[in-house]
Amino acid sequence: MADLKNIRKSISQIAKLLYDKDLTDSCGGNISVRDGDKIYISPRRSGESHQWVVEEDSIIVTDLCKVPLIGDVADISREAIIHYHIYQNFEDINAVFHSHPFYIMVYGAAHMDIPMVSEATRHFLGDTPISCTEELVPGSKEMADSVIENFNQRRKYDPPTPALLCNLPFHGVFVASKEVNHAFITLESAERNARMLIHRQLMFGNDPKADLSIRRRLTAEERHSIEKVGEVCQPGFTYTSAFGETTTFGGRQSEKPGNKQDLTKKITEEVLRQLKKQRGK
Repeated sequence: MADLKNIRKSISQIAKLLYDKDLTDSCGGNISVRDGDKIYISPRRSGESHQWVVEEDSIIVTDLCKVPLIGDVADISREAIIHYHIYQNFEDINAVFHSHPFYIMVYGAAHMDIPMVSEATRHFLGDTPISCTEELVPGSKEMADSVIENFNQRRKYDPPTPALLCNLPFHGVFVASKEVNHAFITLESAERNARMLIHRQLMFGNDPKADLSIRRRLTAEERHSIEKVGEVCQPGFTYTSAFGETTTFGGRQSEKPGNKQDLTKKITEEVLRQLKKQRGK
């Protein structure tokens, strides 16, 4: 997990993690984070020249139009235009990665969409398949416009999702989310999703017994409910408490204000009893 309190450090941590997890390679890629009106972005050739060991002090800081605040904008990748266009068009996005994940790129090399077959990918990206942009000049305004169009289409069909991702044929992917850890998890789960599809086809593609359909699709409300922590016992369930007492569970709504104080008192008494017992030995 990246250190969100130190943005430059978080980019440095995520850069190494992307490389170590085979979610990018030495041929290219870039990472950026938005903090208010400032954009923090990794230097160009971070993979080629440094194998993604990115020094915190090398990360450039600019405003939303790439006017420099810290560092030299000449050190920013040609693909920065896509990062900045994403931030300019999506106010809720605060982290953008461009990387070269192998299995997702296999689909891009065939101009094929990637269906969602993992719970994690559907949670972050919804049910809409990961689709490809047109083949355009890397780092061009046309490519930036194509990514924005792809993301807008995804939002049209899956508006509540916390992340966005598109495939650039023969080039890589762009992933965007509200914070850097979510962007990483989205990319990792999408790459595993692509691997699952390939292995599923290799193992079961010609097996008539295999059911490759998705039998039930979760609604947006159901996807969001996964984040909620619920009770593990039904009210009225009888059990023996940690203090050896027969207890009937009443649920959180039926807890009385004094329960926490009573519990603290019981724990204190039990600790004192155990200490006294040990001293008497």
